[in-house]
Amino acid sequence: MASYTVAKISEIPEGDCKSVTVDGEAIALFNVDGKFYATEDTCKHRGGSLGKGTLNESIITCPLHGWTYDVTNGACEMNPQVKLNTYPVTVEGETIVIEK
Repeated sequence: MASYTVAKISEIPEGDCKSVTVDGEAIALFNVDGKFYATEDTCKHRGGSLGKGTLNESIITCPLHGWTYDVTNGACEMNPQVKLNTYPVTVEGETIVIEK
């Protein structure tokens, strides 16, 4: 696995999300109560950007068709057979770093 600096803490306020590109792949970053999580950015239903969705506690809602996922573990609430890829996140000073 490689480490990638993906954002500054100040770019993702608590309860917010952001899409970034890491090594050619779209990744969604989430700030849940001051803790950061990273998942693949693409919804498994119809390909919506989860980083542009609505975050409510740890649940992200896709902006296209409303599919929901738990950002802490990638589990899909609409279909238990579906799961997003997740990535380990660390905070180093003021920056957010993911392992991929």
